[in-house]
Order: sequence, then structure tokens, then C-alpha cells
Amino acid sequence: MPSPLNTPSSTHYDCLVVGGGVFGLSIARACLGQGMSVLLIDKQEIGQGASYGLLGALLPHMSERWNEKKEFQFNALKELSEVKNLLEEETGLSIGYDRCGRVVPLGTENLKERHEVRSKEAEILWHGSETGYYHRVFEKDDMGGWLNADLCSFGYAFDNFSARANPRAYCEAAKASVIKRGGKLIENAEVVATQDLGEGAEVTLASGEKISAGVVVLAAGYKSFPMIEQLTGMEELGSGVKGQALIAKVGQKAGLPVLYDRTVYVVPHDDGVCAIGSTTEEEWDDEHSTDARCDEIWAKALNLCPMLEGAEIMQRWAGIRPKATKRDPMIGFLPDSKSIFAATGGFKIGFGLAHALAQVSMERIANLQPTLKLPASFETSCHLNGKAWGQR
Repeated sequence: MPSPLNTPSSTHYDCLVVGGGVFGLSIARACLGQGMSVLLIDKQEIGQGASYGLLGALLPHMSERWNEKKEFQFNALKELSEVKNLLEEETGLSIGYDRCGRVVPLGTENLKERHEVRSKEAEILWHGSETGYYHRVFEKDDMGGWLNADLCSFGYAFDNFSARANPRAYCEAAKASVIKRGGKLIENAEVVATQDLGEGAEVTLASGEKISAGVVVLAAGYKSFPMIEQLTGMEELGSGVKGQALIAKVGQKAGLPVLYDRTVYVVPHDDGVCAIGSTTEEEWDDEHSTDARCDEIWAKALNLCPMLEGAEIMQRWAGIRPKATKRDPMIGFLPDSKSIFAATGGFKIGFGLAHALAQVSMERIANLQPTLKLPASFETSCHLNGKAWGQR
């Protein structure tokens, strides 16, 4: 049997996905599940871009100013445990998922009052009586050395809905699923041009090879933005925002929650490993370098989580996350096209939404009746309408 990797092909595919991060992999899986022929192309190895990060925090939006975007994310996060079960059963690979909850230390009375309001709102908006999910305020506690109690002058907030997953393991399992479902992969191949043919589309690789498909999906992270700009004549649709993070061998017990305090997350993963991050850098020179800002994140994490003291830093990481100018993900066919589809801009919420956005994308590509309503601010048409952010 020929390898599904780097299989030379001049044939036509139903769907060709440019970009093998969590968006591209999820859309490829969904389309393959619908019986389409799928080719996925990545400039580097599959899952090695922004989706190769370390943090893996899967956190709901706060309940105030609830809207359709927050509702969509809530439902997507709620479904993740089932997505996890199906993916792991299909591939035999763990994605390191656990609905471990999140803790926020409350250092001021004002902050405590805000979280008490959120607690009441979450009971309604998270359908607490049905789901069992809650957001509550508790008295000061150090959680056995996991949380710095000095930061909890007014207690701490805890929600049992937040979760975590290992980003690299998630992508590895999704890649295995794509292969198992019959998808073809081409790694280390750059797409240098995309052409809308009206009935279908064609991409040109740096090697000069041309490959056609019924639909081409642009899911190449922040590098999708210039592709879309070239095709539409629009400008400044989005950019890449650098993030730095690290992982450390802490040896913590299982079942501890994610810790969050203003700008730093401590995310407990399997096997006593913790991920710490992350920076948000609008300007950067070297996408892969780590620097003093990573050290600052580590120092903040040490103050938040005493258990990190003396832990071995195993790896530092930096990568570029796609952020649309209008902030939300960009999903949908380009204007006046039925052959070029955008799927980018996940920024910090991509892993939590990827499976739901893949379902929406697959249904549109296959011209099926929709089973999910995409928030209006996620629509490609909203991003390309020339209006400022906050306007539709």
C-alpha cells in the first residue's frame, strides 16, 4: 500500500486543504467522514505551526455580555469530551484531555463581587441544573501548595467547565484519523498560488506542480491572510501574533485545575508536566525565538503556583497565532466564490472550536443543510465587508 504522505498526484480532489494545523486537520477529517476525497498540504510537517504549542487551556468566555459567539463556544466546549472519546477510539491515541476546571485568585473585593455576579449568570447561561457546570467563589485556600494563598485575600473563583488537552497529541491523533479515513497528505510543500476556476480551484506548489480540487480551503494560520488578501483585493485582514510558552516537570498529582491570574496560565497536564504561558506579541522579528518575556511568564507562574519551585524547565516554545483584524475566526467561502473557502483566525480559542467549525465548514463545502449556526461575526463576509471591528 502506498504511503499517504507526500503521495505525488495530478488527480482532482473533492477538497484540498492548505494548512495542517488544528483547523485544517479538523476540516479534512470532517470532509473525509462525509465521503469526500481530501488532500491536505502543509509548508512544513503536519501540526508543526501554531498548533504545535504547549498550553492547551480550553476555557469558556466569561458570562457577562453573553452573545451568540459565547453560546457557540460554550456548546463547542461542552461537546469536547465526546469528540475526545470518538477520536481516541478511532486512533488509539490519547489527546491528554481532562475537564479539570479553572481557578482564579481573588485579590480584591471588586474582583470577588464580579465573580459572584458571574456565578449567578453561569447558573443560567451554562444551564447548570441540567449540565452540572458552575462558576463559584470559595474561601481562601492554597490547594495543598498548588495555589499561592497570598493572592487570595478575597478567596478564589472556580469553574468546573474549563478543560485542557495536549495540543501536540490532539494534532497527532487528528493526523492519524485523516490517514485512517483515506486522506492524502503532502508535507514540506509550499502553496505559492491559488486560482479560482469558477467550477473548482487550483493550487500551484513551489515545485511548479498544479493540483485541482472542487474546493480549496485556506487554513494556513496567519499565512492565510495574505492569500485571502491577494484573492479578494482586501488589505489588513489579519496578522500573526507571537506567543511564548514553556513546559516544566513538576510532578503534581492528577486532577488539579488550571490556574489563571491576569496574564499567566498554569496548565497541569499528564505525567506531572505543567504548561505555562503565554505572551501576546503584536510585533516580532523571529517567530521561533524565546527571550526575556518567556522568563517573565515563568516568574509570574512561580508566584501563582508555589509547586513550580525547583521544577525542571523541559522546553521553551514560540509560535505565531493567527488573529483576524476583527478578532474572531474567519470561516466561509470568499465573496462570489463557491471554490475558495477560508478557515483561519483561531488565535487563542482554536482548539476549543475546531471540531465545531469543521462541522460548519464540511456542511457548506458539501452543500448540506446546516446543523450548527455560525456566529455572524465569524462569517468571512463579515470580515470582508469593509466595516470596522464591532460593526456588521
